[in-house]
Amino acid sequence: MSPTPSDAARAEPSQRDYAIEVLLMLLATLPVLASAYASHATGDGQWFQRSGALMVLFSVGVQYHRTYWLRCVERQGPRAGRGPARWVRVIGRFWHSIPYVCYLAIVMGTLIWSYGDLMFG
Repeated sequence: MSPTPSDAARAEPSQRDYAIEVLLMLLATLPVLASAYASHATGDGQWFQRSGALMVLFSVGVQYHRTYWLRCVERQGPRAGRGPARWVRVIGRFWHSIPYVCYLAIVMGTLIWSYGDLMFG
């Protein structure tokens, strides 16, 4: 049985998948940058500290989306007795390496969330 076009299309991230992750990473980083500026201008670190919680939340969202997508692809398995195409393996490797960025953002967000106000005190 040959794969249907929708199955073949699902073997690679769609533009929607990329857009979701880019949006979530922007939501993770832009509030931190804006609040760092606001906290620096006002001398009050509470805005920067609170943005750490948003950074953690949206970084976890990216990681959840990525893990869910990869599990869906892995459940499909190889098609017609062949392994995945070379470009699918390359994309898979790239997608498997991105979580380290999310992990770093989660750690940084946690530190900002915990101690961010001390930088402006």
